[in-house]
Amino acid sequence: MTENRPTRVLLACSGLEHAHRGFESFARECFDTLRDDPRLDLQLVKGSGPTGDRERSVPSLKRDARFARALGRAWRRNPLCVEQLAFAFSLQPEILRRRPDVVYLSEWYTGKGLAALRRFNRQDYATVLSNGSMLGTGFDQFDRVHQHTAPALEYVLARGNDPAKHILLPVAFRIFAEPRIPNADERRALRERLDLPRDRTIAISVAALNRYHKRLDYLITEVARLPEPRPFLLLVGHPEAETDGLRSLAHELLGEEGHSFRSVPRPEVDLLLDASDVFVLASLAEGLPRGLVEAMARGLPCLAHDYSVAEYATGGHGRLADFTQPEALAGLLQANGTGDHDLARAHERHRFVYESFSWDSLGPRYVDMLCGAAGRADFGAGGQLPT
Repeated sequence: MTENRPTRVLLACSGLEHAHRGFESFARECFDTLRDDPRLDLQLVKGSGPTGDRERSVPSLKRDARFARALGRAWRRNPLCVEQLAFAFSLQPEILRRRPDVVYLSEWYTGKGLAALRRFNRQDYATVLSNGSMLGTGFDQFDRVHQHTAPALEYVLARGNDPAKHILLPVAFRIFAEPRIPNADERRALRERLDLPRDRTIAISVAALNRYHKRLDYLITEVARLPEPRPFLLLVGHPEAETDGLRSLAHELLGEEGHSFRSVPRPEVDLLLDASDVFVLASLAEGLPRGLVEAMARGLPCLAHDYSVAEYATGGHGRLADFTQPEALAGLLQANGTGDHDLARAHERHRFVYESFSWDSLGPRYVDMLCGAAGRADFGAGGQLPT
């Protein structure tokens, strides 16, 4: 790379436009925020959807395709892993055409495929993984790894990973500088518009609709422990193989009038958060819980499992308990009552996440990270770019 041109970055996301998870939301926000930075020549490549200015859609195998499911069974892998690996092959024409200095991505299997193809094709771009998991090893195929939290960085370094390869940089979110918190009348109007109960506490969880990670079975069971009138449970996320079983469990324990499953585009998530009283995340481990940050940005009180990453994400503003124990979440929900609508506390929650996780605060550091990766600049022992 010459010093006189911007760093060419390919931002790659296999699920953008056909999946609604944290990875896709982050890719969209990252591209929209950094695309006009003069230090970057940024292009977004996705697995579906329309093509636009510096935004390309490439044909690729989707996770819900019959062939992807068959390969997943044969390889004993989730079809999502098959989609990610296939996407590495779909990226090759764009890589050959654009000759990027950096490929930035969140999908581990796409990175694994790119590493193999890069050796075969003798390509010279750097790969940067945005590590949204709590993986402690398996980073050899990446040139740089973006760790989302201090606990995650400590975790990987304690397992012998090279500190020069890993950087601490929180996930950035699109958060308004001033809080936008609905009053009681606005909340009632939203509920009517969104077909939600107007006279019940609403507990919302925004997460992939599964058991194995997001533990929605635990959440459903804990809500069912509460006496009537218990909170209405609103489960918002992308459906997975376990979703039908969760629907059956919720129907059995909460009844048709006690819950709702919804899969909506990202802008509608904020409306559902604004209509709710309390946010719940039942998972026991996350890279950086996107749902918690987005809910706090809307001023909502948040309930989560008590561990280092949840404490990092909520900054002491969350309500934490040991969610490995029966009745722990039920106790928090009962203590929360009809929700914490104290406006001063809501503003404190918003202010914390805005200062800690907004693109306004973190955007320049992302540009530094990507430009540094192009030059293979080492990170210091504290996971920071050298100054």
